[in-house]
Amino acid sequence: MNLPNSYAFARMVAQGDLKTIHSGLRRLQRGQWIVCRSDFGLELAQILSDTQEPSESTIDSIWAEHSMANWVRDANTQDHWLWEKLQSLNHDAVGVCQAFLKDHHSQDTLLEIASSIDGKSVAFEFLGDPSEETNSKLDELSEIYQTFIRNSEIYQQIETGCGPDCGTGSGSACGSSPDGKTGCSSCSIAKRCKPAK
Repeated sequence: MNLPNSYAFARMVAQGDLKTIHSGLRRLQRGQWIVCRSDFGLELAQILSDTQEPSESTIDSIWAEHSMANWVRDANTQDHWLWEKLQSLNHDAVGVCQAFLKDHHSQDTLLEIASSIDGKSVAFEFLGDPSEETNSKLDELSEIYQTFIRNSEIYQQIETGCGPDCGTGSGSACGSSPDGKTGCSSCSIAKRCKPAK
């Protein structure tokens, strides 16, 4: 068996589940925030334990109890900012999806929507188990959600950047500055900002 170099446990922010983080050679500490890739997608997570070294005797139980995710990078203030924006969008998207269910005479109650940090993966949380009819419409619900997110201003900014000369002293769209300390919060997450000249 090929054991990872090191691992830690983390709480995923999107759905609150616990995952084992494969951190490679990276040393992680309890309380640290990271961005990781799981089977759900790109997620924001908080580390619950310091990095540990696996052994043959513990590896099977660790992997059996918790699903796996891979450390991508340490989280920064822009990641938290983006997450707050996505939470606001998700709250609004719940209303849009609830309207769709009502139009299709569904009796199920959609409570909230959980998404990956890039908004590309989604999970719907209902009050109780949804009906078979609602389950058959989850693909449509997902498409409605994705369309809602794609049409939002924040998503457009992440995908395309905030305008000409973004990240430069002459930038005019999001309060760009040559020192790189102001503006460009969203598009810099997607590496859209140009280096300061």
